[in-house]
Amino acid sequence: MRHIAAFILIFIFALGASVVSIGNPTTIARAQDATPDASCPTTSEEENESIALRWHEEAINEGNLAVIDEIVAPNVLHHAGTFPDGVGPEAVKVVLGALLAGFPDVQHTIEQVITSDGFVVTRWQAEGTHEGEFQGYAPTGKRVTWTGINIFRIECGRIAEEWSEVDGLGRLKQLGVLATPTP
Repeated sequence: MRHIAAFILIFIFALGASVVSIGNPTTIARAQDATPDASCPTTSEEENESIALRWHEEAINEGNLAVIDEIVAPNVLHHAGTFPDGVGPEAVKVVLGALLAGFPDVQHTIEQVITSDGFVVTRWQAEGTHEGEFQGYAPTGKRVTWTGINIFRIECGRIAEEWSEVDGLGRLKQLGVLATPTP
């Protein structure tokens, strides 16, 4: 009986390690490097950075959601932080469209960019005026600032996966739609 229990534990551990390995971005990148696809263009770190910056500069700052079709993969995985996750360019446009509807003058200022192994990380600050409904809150007319970090995984010259982490709580507090806890 102990042998069966030990076998099950070893199997579960091995399965868990496999899942971690499969989801590990470094493992994914190495696997992709090992089997190059001739139809998949290789991009430099500078090109990857340029692709990620177009997200902020063109899609958000200029409000040009059409650029999403150019810079994301057809099956892009978008982990939106304060919005539901989505798959595909249209899901990305819905999230960015909601941001632009709530804050039509929003501007991202890039504070830092880190590029390595097919990944680009941007640390940014946003500023905008709450002039439209946003996440169920009526316009307040308040000008607010918030910070965020995006991580982009670039594959075949397009964003294949993106994670957004935003100070959504700080933004809502500035809008006055959340009570500030008292000590």
